[in-house]
Amino acid sequence: MSKILELDEQAQNHRVRPVQIQAHVAARLELLKNARSNRVYEAAEERLELAEACARYRELKRELGVIDFGDQIDRAIEIAERYPQIVADHRARFRAVLLDEYQDTNVAQADLMHALFGDGHPVTAVGDPDQNIYAWRGASLYNLLEFPERFPRSEGSPAARLPLYTNFRSGARILAAADTIIGPIPDAQRPDPDKELRPDPANGEGEVAVARHMDEWTEARSIAERVVALRATGAAWSDVAVLCRTSRLFGLLQRAFDEHDVPVEIVGLAGLLKQPEVVEVLAYARAVHDPKASVALARILLGPRYRVGFKDLALVARLATHESKLMLEYMTEDDVEAEPFLFAEALERLDEVEGLSDQARTRLTAFRDELRALRQEARKPVGEFLGEVIRRIGILDELDADLDRPRALGARRNLAAFLDEVHAFEPVEGELTLRAFLDYVDAVEELDKQDWAPVQPSDEDSVKVMTIHVAKGLEFDHVFVPGVAHGYLPNPTIPQNPAERGKSLDFELRGDAKVLPSFDGNVSRFKTALAAQEIVEERRTAYVALTRARRTLSVSGAFWYGDNNMPKKPSLFLDELMAWGASTGSATIQHGPEEPGHENPMLGLRQGFVRPWPGPARPDDADALFPGGWRAAAIDGIQPSLVEALPVADRAAFEALAAERRALAAHLREREALDARPGGERPPTTVSVGGVVDYTTCPKRFYWTSVRPLPRFSGPAARIGTEIHRWIERRASGQGQLLETDDAIDLTHEELAGDPGRVERLRRSFLASRFAGVVPLFAERAFLLRVGAFTVSGRIDAIYGEPAGPWEVVDWKTGAGIAAPMQLELYGLACVEIWGKAPEDVTLSYCYLAKDEVVSQPMGDPAEVRARVEASLEAIGAGVFDPIPGAWCTHCDFKGFCDVGRAWLAANA
Repeated sequence: MSKILELDEQAQNHRVRPVQIQAHVAARLELLKNARSNRVYEAAEERLELAEACARYRELKRELGVIDFGDQIDRAIEIAERYPQIVADHRARFRAVLLDEYQDTNVAQADLMHALFGDGHPVTAVGDPDQNIYAWRGASLYNLLEFPERFPRSEGSPAARLPLYTNFRSGARILAAADTIIGPIPDAQRPDPDKELRPDPANGEGEVAVARHMDEWTEARSIAERVVALRATGAAWSDVAVLCRTSRLFGLLQRAFDEHDVPVEIVGLAGLLKQPEVVEVLAYARAVHDPKASVALARILLGPRYRVGFKDLALVARLATHESKLMLEYMTEDDVEAEPFLFAEALERLDEVEGLSDQARTRLTAFRDELRALRQEARKPVGEFLGEVIRRIGILDELDADLDRPRALGARRNLAAFLDEVHAFEPVEGELTLRAFLDYVDAVEELDKQDWAPVQPSDEDSVKVMTIHVAKGLEFDHVFVPGVAHGYLPNPTIPQNPAERGKSLDFELRGDAKVLPSFDGNVSRFKTALAAQEIVEERRTAYVALTRARRTLSVSGAFWYGDNNMPKKPSLFLDELMAWGASTGSATIQHGPEEPGHENPMLGLRQGFVRPWPGPARPDDADALFPGGWRAAAIDGIQPSLVEALPVADRAAFEALAAERRALAAHLREREALDARPGGERPPTTVSVGGVVDYTTCPKRFYWTSVRPLPRFSGPAARIGTEIHRWIERRASGQGQLLETDDAIDLTHEELAGDPGRVERLRRSFLASRFAGVVPLFAERAFLLRVGAFTVSGRIDAIYGEPAGPWEVVDWKTGAGIAAPMQLELYGLACVEIWGKAPEDVTLSYCYLAKDEVVSQPMGDPAEVRARVEASLEAIGAGVFDPIPGAWCTHCDFKGFCDVGRAWLAANA
């Protein structure tokens, strides 16, 4: 599927139809049979098949009535070309047009601009061909090179080029270093081959340092030491940035900074996905979302929380395999292909698994129950759900107990940054769902993509670590560029090779064909030309990295990275900078080792960072029996020299005993943590609107729903309520925000129980209401509202009105009971505090579909609403969960074990 999408995206970028691809390839297929390489013919055949799949994919999108970004551009061009009046309207509306960062546009986008504003309309494009670093996602340098001819003046002469060569950011030596890297680019790919940036005298000379190290860890520690030295001179942490060609370098950089107590922010999602604490959270998210996520399940169960052995996992897997075979045996030829019986399904039948140890059975049961609870939480907004995962699996508690404080703080920052990325991520269409977010994460991980666009770092005083692509447009006083080694920078990977890859669009069909290498049948010569072009692209990437620096620039590389068996070759770019620095005296040069040696000094390095679970004992109160504390005696109290003196057999027995003692210590620590908190659980810091309503009705119900969640009845009323909400929302699909199946709707407790009614009657009730023929301003509008130390999350069913006029906030009710006013009041508070509406312009309405009735009320005093909400949230934070009995006990899921509720029901029977 990824090949189909990749070819289709390239075709869209260049406005090529699948039938054009098929015709072009078919015409050449006979000639390619005689090619020396079979791969050329096979790639062409594959492209034919992929083109057919692209055609069917586009047809399917039309049938479903959906479009993607490429379709948007293509349709816009069609409209501009078919309807001259629309073009005239746009030109009259926009008397002059400025196209910024024009080197980052693709051919289709340039065609759209030409269709709207070509033929002499005043257009100015600002761009730098030396900063064209997004070719891998479709950006074409051709657009900037061809701009004067494509957008001529009104009398027909080519547009003028106006050079902007004064750099107001970097010192003179930094610019000279950058010119050293960008200078060798062919003249044909630079509008002005003699371009040389001129520094602003106010920026001074600047400082440049170039270094070669033996290995990645030495390089990372050297950078950390230099950053500490900069701090000692008065620099802020946030004045420093580390820019990498690949996020694979982030791990050891963070480790080195942690060891030197340097605060770090990993900027951009791609880098955060490689951090262990984020990997752990995503493993739980995948296990919750996809029962087939066996890798995620194995990571969790083999990890330190559950510590289930391979043997026990194999026994569970054996049940899954056995059940799959049984299904195949009973299938007939008429049966559709059955899905295999999954490991996750086997966890639901642990009583059938023979041979499990008691300990494994207990742990697997606990995991199964936790997975069930998290699946309930997955109905919440994605960011809120992932925050709940972090809370439930105890990562923050573990970090609190970690004696390695810098590492723990770094992990906390990564988790916070990850959640920020989640909240900032928005799909092109619709609400963000867990499925959509995980699909995006999978694409980033699978393809090792860079982040698609620059990301603005936070204002926190911390060193910013990011990829070069994320850093475009940013600037820092002090910039470090590590990993300048062949394979990283430059990265010689050729992204598009139509001679040998079916998923690559033939260059002859591309709109920028004239600036690309041509394939004449000689594969070797073609690949050489492609490799040379890729080095040019990498020069631009390095140039962007170097020109982010204002005052100091440090560039470095090494021979050994990771646990590889072969060293990296020296980078052409690092050699050029060293030669420039030595010849001009403009840079501090640290030549380092000349040869890499025969053995990787990094082997085993990462294992040295791993500590046995639960890690070194934390300090505790000393006593006469254990002067260093009982934890130290239990975990760290054995002298290594005594262990080494034991015979081999006894040493193995001792290691087994030591493992049991560590496990016991971990268990005692967990019990201590639970004993220190009333009820064994912490109240959540994010509460849904339904949760606030539940608390004001009965705090004990909220406790059993949100603090220590117990299973809740989800009967037909809940399903009908959800279905009606979705049906109404789909009628307003012009708003483009359709719910997915795992989106959470603010259903009250009563809507989850009681008489389900009939779907058709509820639909007729809506169609007869005054809302049926009106398109809402917003439908299923999610929000997060900060109230004191808490965040209240909600989803408003509908808002009617105009952006600048009065609003009516409507909540659909499918139950027969009278809803609490608090729900609507919270929605109104969100309208006032988030969207800036005046209270008198907000009307709050419940639409009772089961009763054909609309009940409305004015917003009221926002301060009074906030005060009541704050009082409830403060009580939640204080752990006040005393039951309040009433008529609502009739439908309460927890009445079976609530003495107060049962007593009220008995007294009021």
